[in-house]
Amino acid sequence: MRLFTFAAALALLFLISCAFAVSPLQMFITYSFEPDAGVTYISLLCEGNYYLVSSGGREMYVVDDSNGSTVQDISKLTALLKQDAQNRASYESKISSAISFPSLVNAAKETNEAECLQYIGDDGDPGCTGRESCLVSCLSVPQCELIVHSDGFLEAVMDWDFKRKEFSSLLGAYSDGIDAIRFDSQAIENKISILSNLSSLAANMSQNSIFLAKTDAGCVGPNATLRCYEYCPQIDYSASRISSQSQDLASLKTALSAIASQRARAEAIINQSAENNAYLSSRGKDYEDFRLRMKNDIRTLKAESVELAKTVTDPKVASLISQLENISAKAKNYSEAGYYKKALALRSQFESLSNTTFDLVDIDNAQYVSFALEMESFSEKVKNSAWLIGNESVSYYGANLSSLKANYSAPLTISNLSEANTTLSVLSASLAAETASKAVQAGNASQPVQLPVPPATQQQPIIPDFVWIAAIVFAAVLVSLFFARYKKRSA
Repeated sequence: MRLFTFAAALALLFLISCAFAVSPLQMFITYSFEPDAGVTYISLLCEGNYYLVSSGGREMYVVDDSNGSTVQDISKLTALLKQDAQNRASYESKISSAISFPSLVNAAKETNEAECLQYIGDDGDPGCTGRESCLVSCLSVPQCELIVHSDGFLEAVMDWDFKRKEFSSLLGAYSDGIDAIRFDSQAIENKISILSNLSSLAANMSQNSIFLAKTDAGCVGPNATLRCYEYCPQIDYSASRISSQSQDLASLKTALSAIASQRARAEAIINQSAENNAYLSSRGKDYEDFRLRMKNDIRTLKAESVELAKTVTDPKVASLISQLENISAKAKNYSEAGYYKKALALRSQFESLSNTTFDLVDIDNAQYVSFALEMESFSEKVKNSAWLIGNESVSYYGANLSSLKANYSAPLTISNLSEANTTLSVLSASLAAETASKAVQAGNASQPVQLPVPPATQQQPIIPDFVWIAAIVFAAVLVSLFFARYKKRSA
């Protein structure tokens, strides 16, 4: 009993292993494509166990399911694809059908045609070759002799005899060089043209008066237009077989064109294989480079945002960094699930957003530094203009500057920074206007202006170069105004 239980367990394990067995083709697909690649495959109708694997509507590989290898030799791949194209088009059966067609047509018409020839006396020498010989032939047969002088009968016999000979001649022309249809589309076209003529002849002969019965259309009634003798049995000239053969040859021509294109198809498949193989070999490194770029950018931006927050608080920076972290997490999830293309597709979005964030941090820093420098510059301008604008104005600007510093001390919001810059600009404009106005007043004075003298104990400030330049220009203006006024008085 135990032995039986053990054997049953082994059998069950074997069945389970078989159920979960993965074919070499399936292993190849799992390795070579990502889960969302939309992979399809079809078995090639050729010798061996080959599959054509496509992804996203593009033919990518031909895989041998016996070992999971891909066909990379162009000659072998072309041969496999040609076999498949031929078999899908039933190429050999269509060739065989085309070759056997004449014998089948001859067999179909043989019995009744031979019988009709006997009825008109055309089954011997010299036979019916013209009006006189056809008449002689018909008179040799008692039943034909009885009807030969009926209106139109002999003409109908002659017409049929002529067309049946033409039909046989065309069948012979069809058979000549029939093997050429294996590789020559023009040969196929020629055979289709012959079939078209055979079809017309078959349709015409079926309406000959010697075959029509009095019950056929056009043979009876007040509107009858045909003389219907019903002299010979209807002959099967294979009208439906001719039509079918014409269609087979048309599809054979299409198949021949497809077979001829398999070399180019094989080259395209090998190119697609190489492209996908290159992607597979580089995707790991490409993603790792992208991952490190995301990690470094986010880390750097976070550090810079901490420094920025000491002087300027910009909520947009934090929002952008959060978006970058979301992209990074999304890419990580994609890669862990095997969707490397989706992960790498996020690269351009991340890089653009990262550059925007770095630029914003730089702009925010630059705005604050510019504001701080403008504050220092304004303070220097007030000091350097004190001798001209007077102590009262110096006190006024000093008080405003102190208030500005108190109200807009770091860290500033972007809105506060904008307000502070506006306020500072107004003060700077006011100082510039006052300085210019008092400079003009000083130049217009008839007596020298008594300028305030700094206390002796006051340490002289280090005056920047731009102040010296401004002073020289200001002095030149005063001198020119003085001489202008002097000339005006002299005049």
